[in-house]
Amino acid sequence: MRGLTRNVCLSLALVVLVSAVGCQEPETGMSVQDQAAQDAAARIADLERQLAQSRADRSADQERMLALQNELERLRDQLAQAQPGEGWTSVPGGAMIELEGTVLFDSGKADLRPAGRQALDDVAGAIQSRFAAGHDIYIFGHTDNEPIRVSGWKDNYELSCQRALSVLRYLRSRGVSAGICAGGWGEDRPEVSNASVTARQANRRVQIFAMAQRQ
Repeated sequence: MRGLTRNVCLSLALVVLVSAVGCQEPETGMSVQDQAAQDAAARIADLERQLAQSRADRSADQERMLALQNELERLRDQLAQAQPGEGWTSVPGGAMIELEGTVLFDSGKADLRPAGRQALDDVAGAIQSRFAAGHDIYIFGHTDNEPIRVSGWKDNYELSCQRALSVLRYLRSRGVSAGICAGGWGEDRPEVSNASVTARQANRRVQIFAMAQRQ
């Protein structure tokens, strides 16, 4: 009888122990599978966050590169206007080049000489490369104060205007498509006094202005 009682007690103790073990769960209160799923979801969320940050950083870098490129182009344009090229002089709002009348024309004439055409080829190239966009071209003819006698022009104003017009037409023929106009000052804007042959020669000239358009 004692043996039977002992066996029953051992059996009851074993049942209690198994029941206690079977009721235990991980400290997290989840199964192993649930914990693995939660860890995977957390890792996915972290990776998605890192990817979004990388994309944002890349977008910011591209925007900065674009801003730097725009600034570089602006400064290059500014430098080109500050240093407009050989023969050109910076003036407020643009640049100017002055060509001697003896290079462009024979005395009392408005037809371009071969040397004048060659000089204007260089001017046309400079306008197309530096001043094609956002600039207007103004051409002014100048003469000395010697009165017109035998050339057939009514006066120095007419001669200076016709010379400026000849320059305009030639620049057009060389591909200059910017807004362009021509006029003549006659003898009214001398560079120096007309007191000598050399001075009068200096006053016979054509000025070409490349001026930035007003916004």
